Amino acid sequence: MLFWKKNKIDKKFLGAKKAVIPKTAQKTIPFQEAYENGLFLNYDGSYSLIFSFENIDYSLFRDEEKQEVYKKYTQLMNSIPTDIKLQEFLMNTDIDTDILRETLMPFSQDYPEISDDYRKIMGDVISGSTEAGAKKIMLMALSYKPTGKIDNANVLFKCYQDLQQLFSSLGSTTKQLFPEEVFEILYKFYHQFSEVPFMLPKNAYGSRIKNYVTPAYFRFGKHEIEIGDQLTRVLFIKEYSTYVDDEMINDIIDNSEKITVSKQITRIAKSQAMDMLQKKIFALELTIQKRMEQNHKTGGDYIPYRLSDERKNLNQLQERLGSTDCELFEVGFLITVTAKTKEELDDLTHYISQTLSTKHQLIVETKSGQQAKALQAVLPFAQMPFSSKTNDKVMFSMLSDAAGVLVPFNHIDHFAKNGVYYGRNLVTRNAITLDRTAEMNSNGFVLATSGAGKSMFSKAEMFDVLLKYPNDEVIVIDPEREYEPLVKEFDGTILKIAPNSPTKLNVFDIDLNAVEEGQSAIANKAEFIMTICETAKGAELTSNERTLIDRCVKETYREFITSHGNMSKIPTFIDFYKKLVAMPEIEAKNLALSLELYITGSFNIFSGKTNINTDKRFLVFDISSMGEQIRPVGLQVVLEYVWQRVSKNRDNGIRTWVWIDEFSIMFNDGAGKTTHRSGEFFAKVYKRIRKYGGVPTAITQNITEVLTSTQAKTMLLNSEFVVLLQQRKEDLDTLQKLFSLSPSQESYLKTGKKGSGLIVCGRKIIPFEKPIPTDSLMYKICTTKFGEN
Repeated sequence: MLFWKKNKIDKKFLGAKKAVIPKTAQKTIPFQEAYENGLFLNYDGSYSLIFSFENIDYSLFRDEEKQEVYKKYTQLMNSIPTDIKLQEFLMNTDIDTDILRETLMPFSQDYPEISDDYRKIMGDVISGSTEAGAKKIMLMALSYKPTGKIDNANVLFKCYQDLQQLFSSLGSTTKQLFPEEVFEILYKFYHQFSEVPFMLPKNAYGSRIKNYVTPAYFRFGKHEIEIGDQLTRVLFIKEYSTYVDDEMINDIIDNSEKITVSKQITRIAKSQAMDMLQKKIFALELTIQKRMEQNHKTGGDYIPYRLSDERKNLNQLQERLGSTDCELFEVGFLITVTAKTKEELDDLTHYISQTLSTKHQLIVETKSGQQAKALQAVLPFAQMPFSSKTNDKVMFSMLSDAAGVLVPFNHIDHFAKNGVYYGRNLVTRNAITLDRTAEMNSNGFVLATSGAGKSMFSKAEMFDVLLKYPNDEVIVIDPEREYEPLVKEFDGTILKIAPNSPTKLNVFDIDLNAVEEGQSAIANKAEFIMTICETAKGAELTSNERTLIDRCVKETYREFITSHGNMSKIPTFIDFYKKLVAMPEIEAKNLALSLELYITGSFNIFSGKTNINTDKRFLVFDISSMGEQIRPVGLQVVLEYVWQRVSKNRDNGIRTWVWIDEFSIMFNDGAGKTTHRSGEFFAKVYKRIRKYGGVPTAITQNITEVLTSTQAKTMLLNSEFVVLLQQRKEDLDTLQKLFSLSPSQESYLKTGKKGSGLIVCGRKIIPFEKPIPTDSLMYKICTTKFGEN
């Protein structure tokens, strides 16, 4: 079907409403019509498709990983059809402080003193982020000009689909932009100092959208352009050097200045490229011959260096193009700098020029007298009015291996609007917010050597969760009695699990409805009681013993069930014990004897009805005084209660965050065949808890015990959120292999600085630090440093 004819669009083919831009619109923007399917019709009759692509943490990669990115990026360029032009558009823009504030500031209104203190801390974080760097807009544009009646711009969509796959192999995602999204980016480009946000006018497709996107005032000078209240200058790289490396683009744009980098790329068909090179070589040889004839007349017999160097380069280019799979490209590199004053603009120009000349041996000049033309080439529509044929020195012939060095990637800012604050990115210096629930699972670990700040980090995360998610619940298993100040400030409850403790926790508490479909709450409880009995016995249960326990559990719950779950009829461990004692079998008598210590003996805290308020959203199980004798059973009871709570919350639509401090104790909770019962429990929990809306985090300094346990190591490898703070040398080597850390990433674990290290979240590895002001209420509540609390 006809797509393009006489600069008109077949609307039926597009299936899209046309936006005709009036002729009075600002001519600085090269498109004349925009379509709802994302295509733009340009003044030269070509069409453009624009898409964004995600940055990757290229600067932190290993050398072999960078080499792999280089190969794939070169493959990406080689895949571009010769009749499609490609443009990269990288633009620094201000961080949206409104979104930053909305994300970081607490939602809860229940703790006014804490919230005020936290708002002050987050205010400093917001200020630091806006001063440290800029948000990067990263786009690619494709343009294609149909050549006949049956030709159409569908090739742009096909090309984009192919590029999507190549970007995916690089670890980057892409998204096609539609007109209103492109208009917003153009608005930001033309209003870089404005605090007025972009708002698309009503009936935008029928309005003079260009007059809205661009300022009312333009003045084109020889060396700069006045655009409203800003001065903009377009520079170009006049001469390339063999010393250009993969850090070149990053050296220009990795700052908070108003800088835009535009790279135009066109692949030349190999046959055409060979013809073009042959013509250049022939023309050069004629020039050399004429110069030699002139030199002979004056008694000289030499060739000027620049001509001999050009001959050498052209011959090498021809040889490599003919003997390798390299492709030839025309590449143009434009840099736009924007400032408020002429002095600031000159300083920024000098900075760019000095950076590129001293580090990369590149010559940068202002596109004098052609600023308007250069500005159109910068905008993301893959429109390049300059050509190597016109000898304007903007476009250069480069083989794909040389052009591929100019990768656009550097590092990522990690900012999830619904996420929790995890500190400052040590590379970008911007705030890190992550949404653990958005990953494949929410399971987490915090690993650190003693004194590296794991407790402070974990408590700060609890702070954020309690303030940001008022409906979520927090449960902590505390083996060191260090969470009391936090519990007090957030109106939580401490359940002290210890011999002779007034706290009672009923082993037989049950929610008949908190089970998965097809399961029985009573059967699940029977299985748990078997675990308790086996732990108390210190040996594996026989089949007869399991049958007896199952029978007694059912009898124990009979009255509760017939009362339809009347909580006054809830049974206790004592009721079960009595049923067991009444059984005639000798196995029942022996089991009852094994359980006596936990029923009528010194460790009877699980035998009666629960006597504490567990309706609070913040619960801490203090197991610091549990003792070695009670620990095997005590941990089982605590963990069973936690799972019951998570299940109940799931049914009520409540997310449950669970922290287990000194996690290594879960793998040393008994002897003989019952060793690691708690570890087995958590191995199961880490597999299932995502479906229950649970977010578990294991905290430990005894990393070796975790890494030498098959269960714990499997849990660690299956966790999408791992915080690595400062490490001991012997642990660091293992962690480096486990997470395939690059040398630059590994270096962040050896600084010795508390509260800093790496966050591994899904595929992301983020260097971070999370300082907490020592004069803040938050610090006073969270610190475990001797003498500070």
